[in-house]
Amino acid sequence: MSYAVIGAVLVTLSTALSLLILKFKSTEQPKQVKIILFGLYFWGFIFLQLAVCAVVYYFQKQ
Repeated sequence: MSYAVIGAVLVTLSTALSLLILKFKSTEQPKQVKIILFGLYFWGFIFLQLAVCAVVYYFQKQ
């Protein structure tokens, strides 16, 4: 699988999960707070997914 495809899937999944969490958890927050929370959730999911991919890659190489 191409690195570009994996990256696109990670970004798409992180965006979808971040928007889903914002929709259900922070409906009463102002727009500025929602933007900051989206950024935090997005980068948190990216980091988590990259860590999982790194572990899977490590165990595949052995």
